[in-house]
Amino acid sequence: MESARWNKMSISEQILNIGGEIQRAVDRKAQNEPKLANDYLEKALEWIRLTKDDPKNRNRIEEITIVEDELKDYFSSNKYKNDKNSIMSYWNSFFSAIF
Repeated sequence: MESARWNKMSISEQILNIGGEIQRAVDRKAQNEPKLANDYLEKALEWIRLTKDDPKNRNRIEEITIVEDELKDYFSSNKYKNDKNSIMSYWNSFFSAIF
């Protein structure tokens, strides 16, 4: 997605889009489908980067970076020992607040 289009979205819309891709990635990882999990993860990471680059989110960069790091860790070494529930509990809190 191009940044101009992404930047027109509210932070809520950006978070919902990212969260949807993360949900798909986490589900595919749990179903032992690494190729699909990685595809969804890459899209989520691209959208996270766009969110960090969006000028309206400059006060949120630290939190977004922490979330990005935890997500990358979960799909690699998992030194933070997250699981599907701990990853999704963060994103589900946004879903609950928005809906």
